[in-house]
Amino acid sequence: MYSTLSFAFILAGILIILLGALTIAIIIWFGFKRPEYRRTHFTGHTIGTVERMSNITSNDIRVPLVSYTVNGQTYKVAGPKFAGRTDVFAEVAGRQLLSSSSNITTDGELPSVVKTKGGISSAQKAVEDRYPPGRNVDVFYDPKAPKHAFVERDAPPSKTISVILACIGGVLAAFGIAMFIIGIIVLAN
Repeated sequence: MYSTLSFAFILAGILIILLGALTIAIIIWFGFKRPEYRRTHFTGHTIGTVERMSNITSNDIRVPLVSYTVNGQTYKVAGPKFAGRTDVFAEVAGRQLLSSSSNITTDGELPSVVKTKGGISSAQKAVEDRYPPGRNVDVFYDPKAPKHAFVERDAPPSKTISVILACIGGVLAAFGIAMFIIGIIVLAN
């Protein structure tokens, strides 16, 4: 009985260690390595044209579909993407106290994190106003693989969230190591 239990602990420990290590690897790639890769490799620049609003969302906001041409080949990219969104609501007795607004403007710098008052519809309207069909926008792409691109600016995930998720992966891996050690100890006795 103890050997079956110890093998179960050893196997579960190995699986949890692998899951934790995989979590850490994914978070390190998407949170730290990928943004650096994109910063150093997406050095090509061209002007793209907004075709329409796409069905692709970034933090629940539909983003435009942009076509762009590199070396005679036409590509499409949905964007810009947003790193996050915060919503502020104020209701009393079912009535909204804040008028709808967002920090997305028709011109100027595009925020990485969308801030809205009164709901997501204000941010969606602002994106639609900023990117009407036919508008020209900056597109940055990888010269070695022009189909990989982003619109206006890149929006990497929050470093804080990346660190927190990597720590969760580390805790998961440590729990797996503990289970593995318990299994070995039980097996040895």
